[in-house]
Parts: sequence; structure tokens; C-alpha cells
Amino acid sequence: MLLNIIILLLLAAGFFTGFRRGLVLQLVHLAGFIVSYVVAFLYYKQLAGVLKFWLPSPTSASHSGTFSFLGSLNLQSAYYQAIAFVILFISSKIVLNILGSMLNFLAEMPIIRSVNHLSGGVLGFVEIYLIVFLLLYAGALTPMGGIQSSISHSSLAQSIIGNTPVFSKMFKSMWVAFMFRG
Repeated sequence: MLLNIIILLLLAAGFFTGFRRGLVLQLVHLAGFIVSYVVAFLYYKQLAGVLKFWLPSPTSASHSGTFSFLGSLNLQSAYYQAIAFVILFISSKIVLNILGSMLNFLAEMPIIRSVNHLSGGVLGFVEIYLIVFLLLYAGALTPMGGIQSSISHSSLAQSIIGNTPVFSKMFKSMWVAFMFRG
């Protein structure tokens, strides 16, 4: 229930942030999301190899029932790769958002100005929705009981993870087929 409320607040904040930013700046942020996803997808395995030496791995005792059928080596590999993916995604998104904010002067064009705020709100909602999806999916792979319990008891989180057009199937194949191979 609490996770449902948090997700709804994040989605509302995404809409209002996009509304405030406007269409041009929100398009830049959404393009930054896509580029950040590609960067994270291309380089997460390399960073995961480095993270193994810097981050402690979860112990077998902390594995929830969700992952009991997996060997600890596969789970450990997926854990580091999920963290690496999120780190790369967030860091590249921050850099691209800073660079992209320099294009906001385009919002003053007469045609864009008329639809700037509402269109920005819709794109802001989409951007936050996709970020929430990414975090929930990474959280679903995190072998920590509290996170697993929160996600499994949230109908909204389950719906976002399982029913997001295109991304649900793509992430399922990516995380399962690629990440569990190590």
C-alpha cells in the first residue's frame, strides 16, 4: 500500500515537473533517458566487474524465497549487474540533463509556446513512469527481503513491472537471458 502511494506521488510529480519544464526541455530529458538507457545497456557488464571488488555481496541468508531456486553465483552476478546498470543510467542521465537544459530557449517559439506546458506534463509523466519501471525491476532483482516484500505487496508495482508496453518483455529477456549468464 505504501509503495502504491509513493509510486502515485512520483508519477504526479513527474507530470507537474514536465508541465513546469515545458515540451522542449522535457523532450531533452526524455531523449536523455533513452541515451542513458543505451549507455547503461552497453557498459553495465564492465562496471559490474569493477563493483565486485568494491561492494559487498548479499549473503545467502538474505535471499528471499523469490530467488531460492537460483544458484548464488547467478544471483550475485545479477545483483552486481543490476547495480551497475542503475549507476550508469543515473550518472549519464544527470550529465545529459545538464547539457540538454541549454536548449530551453526553443520553448519561446510561437508554435511551441502554445502547447509547451501540457505536452511537457505528459512527457514528464512518461519519463518518471519509465524511471519507476527501471527502479522497480532492479528492486525485484535485489535479494533483500524488505524490497521483495514491498514490491510483491504492491498491486501498482506488480502492474508496472508486468504490463508496461514494450519494456516489460524487453527487460525480462534482458535481465534473465543476459544477466544470469554472468
